[in-house]
Amino acid sequence: MKLVQVVYAKALLMLFCVSSAFAQEEATSATIEYGFKAGAVMSELSSSYHTGSRLGFTAGAFGSYQINDMLAVQAEVAYFQSGGTYLQFKDESRFGGSSDFFNNHVKDASVTLHNIYVPVQARFAPFSNPAFPKFLIGPYMSYNISATESYQKTGQLNGNVFVTAAGEDVVSDQYKNFQFGAVAGLQFDIPTEGSFDLVIGAAYQYGITPVKESFSYIDFVEVTEDVTANAFSFTVGVKF
Repeated sequence: MKLVQVVYAKALLMLFCVSSAFAQEEATSATIEYGFKAGAVMSELSSSYHTGSRLGFTAGAFGSYQINDMLAVQAEVAYFQSGGTYLQFKDESRFGGSSDFFNNHVKDASVTLHNIYVPVQARFAPFSNPAFPKFLIGPYMSYNISATESYQKTGQLNGNVFVTAAGEDVVSDQYKNFQFGAVAGLQFDIPTEGSFDLVIGAAYQYGITPVKESFSYIDFVEVTEDVTANAFSFTVGVKF
């Protein structure tokens, strides 16, 4: 974790170094802008077996520091839902245990990670036409406030009788508090007749560090892997 934090700090330092270099090449008046945005998130748990995506949402505020006509540094603080779905197969009879419903079932679960999401990105504007997109890239850090899970468990009772039980749990202790990753995206700033611009954005968040360690889709400690959360987000907002 310390190594990842060092990498994150170096990435931030590199963004500011690049900003300084551009500022030296073209001396223009720096501009500070801010805004608010919200939108949808399609997130997925990255595992080799039996994982899928879920739909969530995000909402937050952002600010940018315009270095010159081409480059700005943009930061954001937002509530961001990530997570995904997974299947887990439990069979205690493999180890001589009981084969009743509680020890022998299939769990179909949907996990929601409630995060505070903080990306810091370089924003490039290579086109003079405002209808063309700006490009953003940089690192992010997210802090998991809590994790919730809704599930269905399907198993056999007696003979050929199968039942399904549903429920919800708070599973925060099963997931890591911090995740670090990289984010890249596009942003369209659309002028309006008012004192603000309409901002439309799309981004892909790639998790580098795991949100869950030693996950086993067959509930067996000898077959485990770390799981990260990747997401695609689409947002609409205003910028002043």
